[in-house]
Amino acid sequence: MKIYVDDFEVDMFPAIEDVFSADIEKCRKVFSPFYSLKLSDINFNWGEEKIHLVQFNEDPYNQSTVQYFNEYCKGNMIAFDLRNGKYQFKTDFGYFDVTDDWKEYPQRTKDSYKISKNDFLNNNSKIDTDDIVFGGEPEWWQSDETPFDPDGNPMEFVTEFETDQICNDSCGKKIFLFYSPKFKIAVQIYQIT
Repeated sequence: MKIYVDDFEVDMFPAIEDVFSADIEKCRKVFSPFYSLKLSDINFNWGEEKIHLVQFNEDPYNQSTVQYFNEYCKGNMIAFDLRNGKYQFKTDFGYFDVTDDWKEYPQRTKDSYKISKNDFLNNNSKIDTDDIVFGGEPEWWQSDETPFDPDGNPMEFVTEFETDQICNDSCGKKIFLFYSPKFKIAVQIYQIT
């Protein structure tokens, strides 16, 4: 469903098939799409492709997932190649393996996401759009974590969103989305309170 936020056309709760190009069932299990927008709304030169902000919940205590870390998928950061407006996750889905002690947290996040999505799409509930920021400079909760592209240049800030009105993460969480137009890489970083 489309809404407008500060003159930006935003697709709220897009279908998983509209966000990802491959591994759809794996993506459905670990990702919850919040919204999509056209890259040209941030920078006219970036074209009409859509970029997406998605929720994810990894197990920060599962040390075995380190084997799936890379330059753009580690700790509080994940990344995607963006092709034709859809994402391809930049590492193995083992990144999201959870220990028995952590299983309830991704499930709690998914359950609360489903309720929020249903309320928004079927019951006309509202999203506080003050929590959505586009372009400019990110409003970091902690230190600046701007990612760098493969050439070593800072990536472009696209959007940020505080997730607590949609998902129960047991903490305050803000997701920041960055983009490299040259390499067509989308990077998400989260910070918590």
